[in-house]
Amino acid sequence: MDDAAKAAKRAEIAAKVAAMQAEQKRQEEQRATHFGEHQGITCDGCGATPLIGYRYRCRKCPNHDICENCYERFDGGKGTVANGLAKQTISLDPADHEFYVHKERGFKPLVKQQGPTAKSEKKAKPNDPCPGGCGQKVKKCKCEK
Repeated sequence: MDDAAKAAKRAEIAAKVAAMQAEQKRQEEQRATHFGEHQGITCDGCGATPLIGYRYRCRKCPNHDICENCYERFDGGKGTVANGLAKQTISLDPADHEFYVHKERGFKPLVKQQGPTAKSEKKAKPNDPCPGGCGQKVKKCKCEK
């Protein structure tokens, strides 16, 4: 391989790695906002209610929710799907399900979001000099009022 081909291959690999890292970061941010107590939701796999932690919902089934533990047993389609609740008929074949992290409207996460917060403007104190430049103190200044 010549140097140009190697450089092109390196650039291609770097782009793929950057895309994967961005997707991984997006998923982690989403998971932080979806962690909490899901009131009124019962796990169809083990019957746990309310769901605490992550709630996984099947894209292919009309109403199929499972908890974190059952999702780990599902193992991305390689494991098992349980029907411990037995209130509805669901397929026990892992290939028939596609789960994703889900939250309802009005859901309040247990984890507070981390991130930059907007700083409020510093409030002028009564004895500070006037920001208008008149030379008086803020409490006696009439130029900004």
